[in-house]
Amino acid sequence: MTPAARHARARWWPAGLAWALWALAVLGFATVPWFDHLLRQAGRPELIQFNASGVPFVLAVVSAATAGAVLASRRPAHPVGWLLLAIGLLVSSNGLAEGYARYGLVARPGALPAASYMARLLVLTFLAILACVSFVVLLTPTGSLPSPRWRWWARATAAGPAVSGLSWLLGPGVLDPPYPPLASPLAVHALAGLLGVTGPVAFAVTGLAVVVGAGSLALRFRRAREPTRVSLWLRPSGSVAQYHSGAGASHAGSQPPAASRSAPTAL
Repeated sequence: MTPAARHARARWWPAGLAWALWALAVLGFATVPWFDHLLRQAGRPELIQFNASGVPFVLAVVSAATAGAVLASRRPAHPVGWLLLAIGLLVSSNGLAEGYARYGLVARPGALPAASYMARLLVLTFLAILACVSFVVLLTPTGSLPSPRWRWWARATAAGPAVSGLSWLLGPGVLDPPYPPLASPLAVHALAGLLGVTGPVAFAVTGLAVVVGAGSLALRFRRAREPTRVSLWLRPSGSVAQYHSGAGASHAGSQPPAASRSAPTAL
């Protein structure tokens, strides 16, 4: 293989992977209307997910995933594009799992295997979505942390949802309505006291991480000079604007951003 062919292949595969992940996210959303149809047939229309109020949310998530696919295909070293794609995949997976669980646990109990596990998965995907949103706002726009002093907070941002998820899986908590109050099959009752403390604390850190990340982005924008402000092309909602000439050669040039040195290794 010639050097030119290797270079072309190296440029092609990130774009192919990005758009393949985008397609998976869109296909995941397509399962929600199907489960809604099954729920209506089962006489439980109150359990459907896709309605008029949910359309703006779905459009926003698909837009974010599309922006992530564009960014990841053009600048694969920038972590924010992959994080936006992860948000799209996680939200679509959450919708699939919720439709599966509502049909297999509530509408037609026992009709689908492992429905209780899918209901447990809902909390885990929700925590992962919060973690990705936190890192999107924390790493925007450069792909790196605001400064090395933020590394400890990046670790806390990654640890919060991980500890909260483990506490949910191993703790004695039961499913919330509309699901039956089933306990986790993985519950370790000897750790109930410890997990009852670590779980809420970790969940509080997970929610706080979104607020702190948004604050760091606002602080970056406020401190930036005018030409640098123009280069804040990536918004937390996922919209991507055009590059502007003179808006910072470090963002529009051929060199990738220095994300690998400061971005958390967990992602």
